[in-house]
Amino acid sequence: MKKTATLLFAALIAISGSLLAQERVSGNGTLKKEQRTASGAFSEISTAGKFKIFLKQGNSHSIELEADENILPYIETEVKGDELELKFKKGYNINPSKPITVWLTLAKFEEINASGQVELVSDGAFKGSKLEANFSGRVDAKLNLQYDKLEVAMSGSGKMKLDGRADDTEISVSGSGEIDAPEMQSQNMEIHISGSGNANVNVSQKLEIAISGSGSVNYKGAASVEQAVSGKGKVTHQN
Repeated sequence: MKKTATLLFAALIAISGSLLAQERVSGNGTLKKEQRTASGAFSEISTAGKFKIFLKQGNSHSIELEADENILPYIETEVKGDELELKFKKGYNINPSKPITVWLTLAKFEEINASGQVELVSDGAFKGSKLEANFSGRVDAKLNLQYDKLEVAMSGSGKMKLDGRADDTEISVSGSGEIDAPEMQSQNMEIHISGSGNANVNVSQKLEIAISGSGSVNYKGAASVEQAVSGKGKVTHQN
């Protein structure tokens, strides 16, 4: 018991030291827009922090930011291979006076990895063959898609609203996440929910559902349904 207490105390000291080592930077209230140069084309996005991101499909690639002028230098935008990394510089505790807004234009949108308090909004519909979306934390996404295949993995308390079409869709929700997609047409879909998450979907051919916990699936469409539910989970069909 004494050894455990000693280890716990040491861990708390280490965490406290790490937080104290971070330099706090607060926004000065003067907003400024800034264009960033992309070193190459990117089809994947990785972001962590607190950003509001507007996505648009176009022939060129562009990055534009709006934030407190004294915070802009602490926002990193770096293209590595096919991936754009959007994040804060290490060693700093960034506190903007207003939400940081990001506008991204890209030709292909194939993968998004977002964690923290990120808001994603698509400006118009994105078209492609496959999109993979991985969210953790309190990510809020509103996307209009036209894809052959869509894969979504959500953990935490995020929300995702989907419109458009995704012929084959795989959804995995752990925690209290929410998928709102009654206006997105899918032919085939697999849904896995653990925890108290819920999904509202539209499927025309085949729907496979697995729920553990108190999660729920509400679906419309004429799909044949296979379901495995444990706990207080429920599946309902909306006419």
